[in-house]
Amino acid sequence: MAIRMGQAAIDFAKGQVTNPTPPPGESDWFGWCLVFVRRCFNVGPMYGSAEKGYFGTDFKHGTSGTPPLGVPIWWTNGGDGHVAISTGDGNCYSTDIKRRGKVDKVAISYITRTWGQKYRGWSEDINGVRIYRPGQVVPPLPAVDLSNVIDAARRDQFRPQGQGLHEHDVLIVEKALRHQGLKKAEFVDGYAGTEFRTAYAIFQKATVPPPFDGIPGLASLTKLGKRNGFRVVS
Repeated sequence: MAIRMGQAAIDFAKGQVTNPTPPPGESDWFGWCLVFVRRCFNVGPMYGSAEKGYFGTDFKHGTSGTPPLGVPIWWTNGGDGHVAISTGDGNCYSTDIKRRGKVDKVAISYITRTWGQKYRGWSEDINGVRIYRPGQVVPPLPAVDLSNVIDAARRDQFRPQGQGLHEHDVLIVEKALRHQGLKKAEFVDGYAGTEFRTAYAIFQKATVPPPFDGIPGLASLTKLGKRNGFRVVS
C-alpha cells in the first residue's frame, strides 16, 4: 500500500469535496472522520474512533503554531472526538462541519469554536504509520505520460496479449483503476486492450463530459491521479 504524504494527501482530500467516495455501503461521510483522514494518507484501519486514534499516536505536537501541510489534526471530547487534515495555512479539510456527511475546507479555529471540542494539535503519525517528519523532503509522485497512455489505449488492442506499449505508464493507471474498483487484479498487466478501455470508460462517465471512449484525456487522467497518488505529464 503506497502511503500518500504532503500535497498528495491534500489533493485526495480536496477531491472528496466534489467527488466523494465514502466507505463501502455508506452514502456519505457522516461520522467517518477517522476513515476519511486515514484514507487521505492511504493508511489502513486500527482504531474505532478519532479520540482513540489521537491517544494512540506516538509523535504528538501541541496547539502552538500552525500545523504543517498534510498532517492529521485532532480534537477530543470524552467520546468519539474528531480528526481532520491540515492544509498548512490554518485551515483543514473536515467531514461534517459545514454539511452533514460532506467534506469541506474550513478554519481549524472554526471547528473548535463551533463544536466545543478540545483542540489537541497535530501528530506526525496516524494509525501506527508515520506520515510526516519535520524537515523531510517528500518524494515526488510517480509520473504518467499522457501521450504514452493514449498511444497504448489506441494500439494495444491490435497487439498480442502481454506485448502492450508503454507498460510502465499503463500499469500505474491500471493500479489506480483497480483501486477505484474498476479492474480485477488479473487484468493489471500493463496491456491497455479492450478490458482497459471498458474500465476507463466507466471512470470517464463518472468524472468528465463525453466522449466515454476509454481513451484517457488530460482532465480524466488528472482526476484519477489526484485520487490515487500519481501526476500527469504531457
